Amino acid sequence: MNDVFDEKNYGEESEVSSQTMDWGKLGDYILGTFVKARHGVETQFGQNSIYEICAEKGSFHKLIGKGRLAMPAESPTTINKGEVWNVWGRGDIFCGVMNGMRPGQVLKLTFTEEKEGKNGMWKEVKINAPKTNEGKPMMNQAWLDTQGIAGIDW
Repeated sequence: MNDVFDEKNYGEESEVSSQTMDWGKLGDYILGTFVKARHGVETQFGQNSIYEICAEKGSFHKLIGKGRLAMPAESPTTINKGEVWNVWGRGDIFCGVMNGMRPGQVLKLTFTEEKEGKNGMWKEVKINAPKTNEGKPMMNQAWLDTQGIAGIDW
């Protein structure tokens, strides 16, 4: 067995990068399983919430630069199955809907529109969360089984 604390294990190939999605171009999306939410996270834009999604698939255009001057990359970043990505949220409607999600619930987030607001441009991200034939939230039972928790019976 290898020594997990051997310095050779910690080279450039083991560097971890941010798994935070940017909404660079219309159509950017992530399809997957809601994992958890963290609230009250301090950022340069004030307090935000972070929603973690275990991906099935998706893609987005990383923003290059800072703030309002950031531009989307030409090539999309591919989101692979099993990766956990962070999505930031601030708006009352977006956060209100996301706060209603349950761990294990299947959803899709899609960047659909950019709008002018009183504080500048803002991005509309649509949330789709399918339901079962019984009208209950669709849950990813395979993911739930790996977590040692049971799906919520609504």
